[in-house]
Amino acid sequence: MMKDVARAIETGPLAEIGLVAFLVAFLLVVVYALTLSKRRRDHAKNLPLDDAPELPRDPNHGGPA
Repeated sequence: MMKDVARAIETGPLAEIGLVAFLVAFLLVVVYALTLSKRRRDHAKNLPLDDAPELPRDPNHGGPA
């Protein structure tokens, strides 16, 4: 019965475009997460426990990293 339902659904090109868009977004998030510096990772890791979060300072520029 499930095979009949799956065959009856005509998804068309929009489903393929949606799948590709999802995969691209997912890969971008994974690449972003893997390229974070240790300082930014530690800051993000402690955010749920901080009362007043602030961005870590970049020692080279004096502003937020």
